[in-house]
Amino acid sequence: MVSPRPNYGITRIDQPEKKNHGYYVRITHRGKSHQKYFPDKASGGKTKALKAAKEHRDKLLSKMPKYKQEAASKKKRRIKQSGMTGVTHVVSKSTKGKTYQYWQAAWLDGDSKRKTAKFSISRYGNDKALDMAKKARRAGLRGKKK
Repeated sequence: MVSPRPNYGITRIDQPEKKNHGYYVRITHRGKSHQKYFPDKASGGKTKALKAAKEHRDKLLSKMPKYKQEAASKKKRRIKQSGMTGVTHVVSKSTKGKTYQYWQAAWLDGDSKRKTAKFSISRYGNDKALDMAKKARRAGLRGKKK
Protein backbone atom coordinates (compact mmCIF):
# COMPACT_ATOMS: atom_id res chain seq x y z
CA MET A 1 0.00 0.00 0.00
CA VAL A 2 1.15 3.54 -0.80
CA SER A 3 1.55 5.72 2.30
CA PRO A 4 -1.25 8.30 2.64
CA ARG A 5 -0.64 11.97 3.43
CA PRO A 6 0.18 12.30 7.15
CA ASN A 7 -3.26 13.40 8.31
CA TYR A 8 -5.44 12.25 5.40
CA GLY A 9 -8.95 11.47 6.72
CA ILE A 10 -8.06 12.50 10.30
CA THR A 11 -9.48 15.54 12.09
CA ARG A 12 -8.56 16.89 15.51
CA ILE A 13 -11.54 17.48 17.84
CA ASP A 14 -11.11 19.88 20.77
CA GLN A 15 -14.28 20.85 22.64
CA PRO A 16 -13.20 22.01 26.13
CA GLU A 17 -16.78 22.87 27.16
CA LYS A 18 -17.73 19.19 26.64
CA LYS A 19 -14.35 17.85 27.79
CA ASN A 20 -14.09 16.21 24.37
CA HIS A 21 -10.56 15.89 22.95
CA GLY A 22 -9.35 13.38 20.39
CA TYR A 23 -8.98 12.41 16.75
CA TYR A 24 -11.78 11.56 14.35
CA VAL A 25 -11.17 9.29 11.36
CA ARG A 26 -13.57 9.64 8.44
CA ILE A 27 -13.05 7.94 5.07
CA THR A 28 -15.83 7.90 2.47
CA HIS A 29 -15.75 5.54 -0.47
CA ARG A 30 -18.56 5.00 -2.99
CA GLY A 31 -21.07 6.76 -0.77
CA LYS A 32 -20.28 4.71 2.34
CA SER A 33 -18.71 6.54 5.24
CA HIS A 34 -16.33 4.81 7.65
CA GLN A 35 -15.81 6.77 10.84
CA LYS A 36 -14.38 6.27 14.30
CA TYR A 37 -13.41 8.54 17.19
CA PHE A 38 -10.21 8.13 19.24
CA PRO A 39 -10.43 10.12 22.51
CA ASP A 40 -7.17 11.27 24.10
CA LYS A 41 -8.11 10.09 27.60
CA ALA A 42 -9.15 6.54 26.62
CA SER A 43 -6.18 6.18 24.25
CA GLY A 44 -3.56 7.14 26.81
CA GLY A 45 -2.86 10.67 25.62
CA LYS A 46 -2.86 12.86 22.53
CA THR A 47 0.11 11.13 20.84
CA LYS A 48 -1.29 7.63 21.35
CA ALA A 49 -4.73 8.72 20.14
CA LEU A 50 -3.20 10.07 16.91
CA LYS A 51 -1.18 6.87 16.45
CA ALA A 52 -4.31 4.73 16.91
CA ALA A 53 -6.26 6.95 14.48
CA LYS A 54 -3.53 6.59 11.81
CA GLU A 55 -3.40 2.82 12.26
CA HIS A 56 -7.19 2.59 11.90
CA ARG A 57 -7.14 4.85 8.82
CA ASP A 58 -4.36 2.79 7.21
CA LYS A 59 -6.28 -0.43 7.89
CA LEU A 60 -9.38 1.04 6.20
CA LEU A 61 -7.39 2.25 3.20
CA SER A 62 -5.65 -1.12 2.75
CA LYS A 63 -9.06 -2.69 2.07
CA MET A 64 -9.89 -0.09 -0.61
CA PRO A 65 -9.02 -0.14 -4.32
CA LYS A 66 -5.60 1.02 -5.46
CA TYR A 67 -6.92 4.28 -7.00
CA LYS A 68 -8.37 5.32 -3.63
CA GLN A 69 -5.04 4.58 -1.92
CA GLU A 70 -3.17 6.64 -4.54
CA ALA A 71 -5.59 9.55 -4.16
CA ALA A 72 -4.97 9.51 -0.39
CA SER A 73 -1.22 9.69 -0.96
CA LYS A 74 -1.20 12.57 -3.44
CA LYS A 75 -0.36 15.99 -2.14
CA LYS A 76 -3.42 18.20 -2.05
CA ARG A 77 -3.30 20.87 -4.74
CA ARG A 78 -3.32 24.45 -3.60
CA ILE A 79 -6.47 26.14 -4.86
CA LYS A 80 -5.92 29.43 -6.65
CA GLN A 81 -7.69 32.31 -4.96
CA SER A 82 -9.49 35.00 -6.97
CA GLY A 83 -10.04 37.43 -4.11
CA MET A 84 -13.66 37.85 -5.18
CA THR A 85 -16.75 36.01 -4.01
CA GLY A 86 -18.36 34.08 -6.85
CA VAL A 87 -15.18 33.75 -8.91
CA THR A 88 -13.48 30.36 -8.62
CA HIS A 89 -10.63 28.47 -10.25
CA VAL A 90 -11.80 25.14 -11.69
CA VAL A 91 -9.77 22.13 -12.80
CA SER A 92 -11.76 19.47 -14.65
CA LYS A 93 -10.82 16.28 -16.40
CA SER A 94 -12.40 14.98 -19.60
CA THR A 95 -13.39 11.35 -20.03
CA LYS A 96 -10.25 10.94 -22.17
CA GLY A 97 -8.07 12.16 -19.28
CA LYS A 98 -7.24 15.67 -20.56
CA THR A 99 -7.14 18.35 -17.85
CA TYR A 100 -8.83 21.74 -18.38
CA GLN A 101 -8.41 24.81 -16.19
CA TYR A 102 -10.62 27.87 -16.20
CA TRP A 103 -11.90 30.73 -14.07
CA GLN A 104 -15.64 30.65 -13.48
CA ALA A 105 -17.90 33.52 -12.47
CA ALA A 106 -21.26 32.73 -10.85
CA TRP A 107 -24.20 34.95 -9.82
CA LEU A 108 -27.99 34.95 -9.53
CA ASP A 109 -30.00 36.72 -12.22
CA GLY A 110 -33.17 38.79 -11.69
CA ASP A 111 -35.27 35.60 -11.49
CA SER A 112 -32.93 34.12 -8.85
CA LYS A 113 -31.55 31.61 -11.36
CA ARG A 114 -27.87 30.71 -11.13
CA LYS A 115 -25.81 31.94 -14.06
CA THR A 116 -22.17 31.13 -14.82
CA ALA A 117 -19.49 32.22 -17.25
CA LYS A 118 -16.27 30.25 -17.86
CA PHE A 119 -12.97 31.61 -19.16
CA SER A 120 -10.28 29.21 -20.35
CA ILE A 121 -6.79 29.67 -18.94
CA SER A 122 -5.22 27.92 -21.94
CA ARG A 123 -7.00 30.30 -24.34
CA TYR A 124 -6.67 33.62 -22.47
CA GLY A 125 -3.86 33.04 -19.97
CA ASN A 126 -4.37 33.00 -16.19
CA ASP A 127 -4.45 36.76 -15.54
CA LYS A 128 -6.72 37.68 -18.46
CA ALA A 129 -9.14 34.78 -17.75
CA LEU A 130 -9.35 35.85 -14.09
CA ASP A 131 -9.95 39.47 -15.07
CA MET A 132 -12.67 38.44 -17.55
CA ALA A 133 -14.39 36.30 -14.89
CA LYS A 134 -14.39 39.18 -12.39
CA LYS A 135 -15.86 41.55 -15.00
CA ALA A 136 -18.53 39.00 -15.94
CA ARG A 137 -19.53 38.60 -12.28
CA ARG A 138 -19.78 42.36 -11.76
CA ALA A 139 -21.81 42.75 -14.97
CA GLY A 140 -24.08 39.87 -13.97
CA LEU A 141 -24.74 41.42 -10.56
CA ARG A 142 -25.47 44.82 -12.10
CA GLY A 143 -27.95 43.23 -14.49
CA LYS A 144 -29.74 41.62 -11.51
CA LYS A 145 -30.55 44.98 -9.86
CA LYS A 146 -32.75 46.36 -12.69
